[in-house]
Amino acid sequence: MKKIGKQLGFYLLFLILITFICSLLNLIGLNRTITNLILFIFNLVNFGFWGFKNGYQAKDKGYFAGLKIGALMLLILFIINLILTQKFFSFSLLIYYLIMLLAAIFGGMLGISKKPSEN
Repeated sequence: MKKIGKQLGFYLLFLILITFICSLLNLIGLNRTITNLILFIFNLVNFGFWGFKNGYQAKDKGYFAGLKIGALMLLILFIINLILTQKFFSFSLLIYYLIMLLAAIFGGMLGISKKPSEN
């Protein structure tokens, strides 16, 4: 449990940093659509990375390890979204969350498959 808390802390720091960078890009005149795409891609890679890391550390069921960390990271995103935008539900937000969750699950499956065999 301590490992997962540490990973969630790193994710939160990453999220703050990438949001700050995208805000700066918006201030210098970069299109908002491009900064949203940058945020999406970095989030997608981050979910996949943490899913991969948890899948690699898991004994079995890499998809479940990715699902666990992905769900916890989505919970953080959901809470931040509720606080900042007061949007509870939209179809596009649901699709966004599902894509992020699938990236974490896929990362977990990749992590367990890249693990050296014990035989």
